[in-house]
Amino acid sequence: MDGIKSLSAIFFGTLFFASTQLMAADSLIIKKESQQSVAETMDKFESIVKAKGLGVFGRVNHQENAKKVDMEMGEAEVLIFGNPKMGTVLMKQDIAVALDLPMKVVVYKDADGKVFIAYRSPKALLADYALEDNPALDKATGALDKLTSAAIK
Repeated sequence: MDGIKSLSAIFFGTLFFASTQLMAADSLIIKKESQQSVAETMDKFESIVKAKGLGVFGRVNHQENAKKVDMEMGEAEVLIFGNPKMGTVLMKQDIAVALDLPMKVVVYKDADGKVFIAYRSPKALLADYALEDNPALDKATGALDKLTSAAIK
């Protein structure tokens, strides 16, 4: 009986640890609900990004791309953008971070018809790259929060 209790304790301990790790990983994706359509939210976000002097490198309409290959999916658009001054600082510290730069934001409609703007927190880069003590991560985190919040107002 003690063996079963030990196995149960190990199982539930492992399950608890795994679930807390998943919750920690989930918190690195920031999602904010918008009361506007996907296109309106993305248009507003792109306009704000340009007004702040950031570069826009592309806008991808995933729903339209799916149609081109005779597939269907919900509305989803991605904006690829960035600030070369900030990106360069990060890449000089660890060039591999170029795999995640420039930044991306997605605006999508979920299965319930709600529209969200979402992005990966710049702090998530710490898990994969040697960027400790780089103030650009805090600056990018704050900037993305403000830009996305302005887009959903």
